[in-house]
Amino acid sequence: MTRLEASAWPLAGGSACVFALAVVLGRLPWLVAFVAVVLAVAAWAWLSPVIAGAAIGGVAWMCVTGFDVHRFGDIRITGSDDVVRAAVLILAGVLVASAHAVAEARSRHRRADPVWVEFYATGPVHASGPSVEIPRQNGAARLERRLPVPTDKEPSDG
Repeated sequence: MTRLEASAWPLAGGSACVFALAVVLGRLPWLVAFVAVVLAVAAWAWLSPVIAGAAIGGVAWMCVTGFDVHRFGDIRITGSDDVVRAAVLILAGVLVASAHAVAEARSRHRRADPVWVEFYATGPVHASGPSVEIPRQNGAARLERRLPVPTDKEPSDG
């Protein structure tokens, strides 16, 4: 789905997960909590569209900054370390969601359905030309294009 409603559950679940991790791991060194939150962002971003992956990364930055770095819920940018943490978390969400979108698009690429190939290969009724072989899984099917049979019967008034 490309609709933004597809972002709701992964965004809600990812936000709750990173919040819980940041609060529970608040007594450990902030780097340990940061690594755990990055992994959670990556896991939830895999299940979500790219915009939701970026949003989960932003929420994760706020949780890590507020509960693990400053410890009292204070969310502020105090220097380049905060910018680097924000960039890492947001990019983790965007890159993982993008990788999943590319992998999903590649898996959807499939060969043409033989029924539709056969339908389009026969062409309109008035077309003529050589026979066409359509490759199939169980061998090739031979199709021939034929001209319509003219009817010389005219309606009579008698």
